[in-house]
Amino acid sequence: MSTTVFNNCNLFVGNEDKVLDNAWFCVDDESGRLTKLGTGPAPKADKNIDLNNQYVMSGLINAHTHIGLINADKNHYPETETLVTYQALKDLKNGLRGGVTYIRSCGVSFDVDVKLNKMRDSYPFEGPQIKPAGMPISIPGGHADQNNKNAAHLVNSPDDVRKAVREQFKKGATNIKLMATGGVMSQGDDIDDTELSLEEMKMAVKEAHSKHMTICAHAEGRLGIHYAILAGVDSVEHGFYVSDEDIELMKKQGTFLSPTLIAGHQIVQYGEGKMTDFSYQKMCKHVDAFYKHVGKAIRSGVKLALGTDAGTFKNTLENSAKELTELTKAGATNYQALRAAGLGSAELLHIDQDYGSLEVGKYADFLVLKNNPLRDVSSVEQSDKLVYQHGQRKY
Repeated sequence: MSTTVFNNCNLFVGNEDKVLDNAWFCVDDESGRLTKLGTGPAPKADKNIDLNNQYVMSGLINAHTHIGLINADKNHYPETETLVTYQALKDLKNGLRGGVTYIRSCGVSFDVDVKLNKMRDSYPFEGPQIKPAGMPISIPGGHADQNNKNAAHLVNSPDDVRKAVREQFKKGATNIKLMATGGVMSQGDDIDDTELSLEEMKMAVKEAHSKHMTICAHAEGRLGIHYAILAGVDSVEHGFYVSDEDIELMKKQGTFLSPTLIAGHQIVQYGEGKMTDFSYQKMCKHVDAFYKHVGKAIRSGVKLALGTDAGTFKNTLENSAKELTELTKAGATNYQALRAAGLGSAELLHIDQDYGSLEVGKYADFLVLKNNPLRDVSSVEQSDKLVYQHGQRKY
């Protein structure tokens, strides 16, 4: 068994609010998993890599992404499966460069994420590991109803929902995405429009969980959030107007919140004149409430995952680390933000036995940074950071 020792580093394991100084860790070169770690003199190994007293943390797990998302106005091409696939592969490669080593997909046209994930062993490509969803579930005229018939399952009853979940299961999806409310980017609704019914969401959760799939809900308006939580989704995405009562219910049930604050921030900062005024004004109208309610949920102790809505306006997968800063602006501690990007997202995705922290037995997916992320989470945005996946340097 060939082993590599990474030594002379400051190690943020990810399961405690502390950094181990003068640390080292061993990686089995064949499996890509950590076999030992400690502080002080490092053990002998087949290979030794000196990390020059830099900081090491687990790779980012982004729990809300849209790889391959095409802005037709920008690209001047219709959304085709070929174009979505081409863009998705670019997104994945750039995302890994930015330090993202695992993603949960939350809606991709033509089920491109599912197809790429299934073919990966035979036709390898560079990028994070994927928990795919394929097409989301929406009502006609809802947040995911587009001109492209391959963009979403459009449903009108619990029976329609059950069929949609089963179809995604058959294709190979391991996550289901529900559109519980209207959204910012959709042009025919507002964020407090309640779209999927409680009965429809209950059916989706029942079907998904019976097949060991995770299920998440785009939910921005108060009533839609409430229905999603009552239905038993694993995570609420965005949560603009999550109520105090629902915060307590989320804590009781163990429901995660994946806020995607950076998506709203980018629209407000850069969207004027660059997107429809309808969407820009919607985000400006609701952004303060977005941060306020998310902050209250974070401070109350709701389980937190890191998601960015990557693929939306000026919000690339490569820049996922920017969400860490936005979470701290909303009220998260540095450790809460970093844990969301590691163990929080890993627990939500049910992959924490293998990912999310640099504990012995887990895969050696890690970043090497010049500065301490526990002191300043913006350190993770370092453009020339080293990125390792399963113990192999990728960037």
